This record gives sequence, structure tokens and C-alpha cells, in this order.
Amino acid sequence: MKILNRKKLILPLIIQTLKTHPVIIVLITLFMMFSILYPEKFLTPLNLSTILKQFVTLTLFALGPSIVVVTGSLDLSFVGIWMLGGILVWLLMPILGMFSILVIPLLGLATGFLIGVIQVKAKVPSFILTLSLLVTYGGLTATLSGGYPRHVRGYEFITARLIRYIPTAFLWSIPIIIAAVFIIKCTRIGIYLYAIGSNEEGAHLAGINVDKYKVLAFTISGLFTGIGSIVLFQHLGGAAPVELNLNNMVWPLVAMVLGGTPLMGG
Repeated sequence: MKILNRKKLILPLIIQTLKTHPVIIVLITLFMMFSILYPEKFLTPLNLSTILKQFVTLTLFALGPSIVVVTGSLDLSFVGIWMLGGILVWLLMPILGMFSILVIPLLGLATGFLIGVIQVKAKVPSFILTLSLLVTYGGLTATLSGGYPRHVRGYEFITARLIRYIPTAFLWSIPIIIAAVFIIKCTRIGIYLYAIGSNEEGAHLAGINVDKYKVLAFTISGLFTGIGSIVLFQHLGGAAPVELNLNNMVWPLVAMVLGGTPLMGG
């Protein structure tokens, strides 16, 4: 009887999840289609490992900004935090040693807080503000690095292979994803952020300190971007100035939309 009751509870939950996130059906369909069309190439462990690597990169870049998008704003600073943070680790390694890796989440935290305060106080559109900061960080990275990739030794354990064909960065990303989902779905902060994104004026009338929670959203976004960048720092081969093209910004935004985050907020 208990098993039957569990099935009755689980089945409606699965149906509701598929209705809420139809992209899951699309992904399952695509997976099955490529598995049937190209079984010898698509279903190989090496190819599936490559898919997981791409998943990690897009997810960790998209995770932080999606918290801001919920409020109806936009955060494009994620690539800049990763680039500048990596170069700062390279510069500070002789001074701080292994602790220099903590510079990346601290940079993300400070950047998010700064963006939030400026956006709230100066009423600058978040798109323009974060894009400007991205370009600024890109310029600083190119200047400090001399325009060359800089490899940092000592953090190989971050991507050391624990399970064959499963990238270690993927394993690191799981608790980061769980923490972000918990904040946005299971806390008062998440409820308030959704309320602000759905109806900012209504949220204000309901007694929510809109400015405070907007700053908090950018700060949390910066922190998660910084934490994710620690993994990506080693996963993508160290610190390097990269060309600021549309691919670096658009694909994480696409990942957000496919993940069910509406770009208009709420």
C-alpha cells in the first residue's frame, strides 16, 4: 500500500514538473533522437563527458545572474568576474599562496554589491551598468595579464578526475546548484525576489524593502558567480583574457531561459 501511495504522489509531481518545464521533454526527445541516429558516436562515454563539461560551464556562468533576472534586472558581469578574478589569483599567488583563490568569490561579492548599490541609487539600467563593468574588467584583465593566458599551479585538485568520464567540475557544481535553488525556492529572500520581479510597485506596497533586496540579489549573484568561477578557473585552464563576443554572454542567458527563468522577471 505504501508503494502505491508513493506512486500516486510521485506521478502527479512528475506531470506537474513537465508542465512547468516543458524544456525537459524537449531535452529528453533530443537525447533519444541523437541516441537513435548516432548511437556509436553520441552514446560514447567520451561524448557524454564532453556534454557534462559544457553543462558545467554554462550552468556556473548562468546560476548567479539568474537570481538577478528573477527581480526583472540583468547581470552581464559574470565573464568579467571570472577573467579578472583568475588574473588576480595569478598575481597574488606569490604573496597569499593557496589562499589567493579566495580572491575570486570576494571579487564577485564586492562587484555584486557595488552594482546593486549603483543600480538602486543612480537608477542606471542594469544592462548598461553590468555591460560597462564587463568591458572594464576585460580591459583590466588584458592589462594585468599582458594579453596572455596565465596558468596557476597548485589547484589541480579542483579538476582531478575522481570518477572516470565524469568531470570533477560537474561534481563540484552539484552543491553550488543545490544552494542556489534552495535560496531562490525555499527562503523568504527568494519569495521577495520573485515578488519584486512580478510587480515591483506591488511588492513595495506590501512592505518589502525593494532597494535592499535588489542590492541583495546582485550581491548573491556576484557571490555565486565568484564561487562558480573558482571551479571554472581550473576547469577552463587557468586565468586568461578572452575575447568579449556575444557567445560569452548569450549562451548563459539562453541556458537561463531554457532552465525556466523568465527574462522579464518574476
